[in-house]
Amino acid sequence: MRIGADELILWLRKNSKAIGVPNDGFGGLGQKIKNLLCDTLGGVKVQENVAVYWDSGEGSKNIGDCNLPKTAELYDIDINKLPVIYRELENW
Repeated sequence: MRIGADELILWLRKNSKAIGVPNDGFGGLGQKIKNLLCDTLGGVKVQENVAVYWDSGEGSKNIGDCNLPKTAELYDIDINKLPVIYRELENW
């Protein structure tokens, strides 16, 4: 299945996980998600800098380095690994 890092970041933010952890940079959520999906679970990054579906316009109150991203990467991952992904995210 195809999943975006933005979806996982939204889940983390909605569930008060990874508070204060930035989306970008070394140790950021984007890198951690890539490591989990590709390195640990055998997923494949298929696209980067994809526009997100929520309001990412100038002045959007939900966009920010420790909120929601303006763009995200897309990954192909085995659908059977979704429970593993969310169990891992639960501990972030």
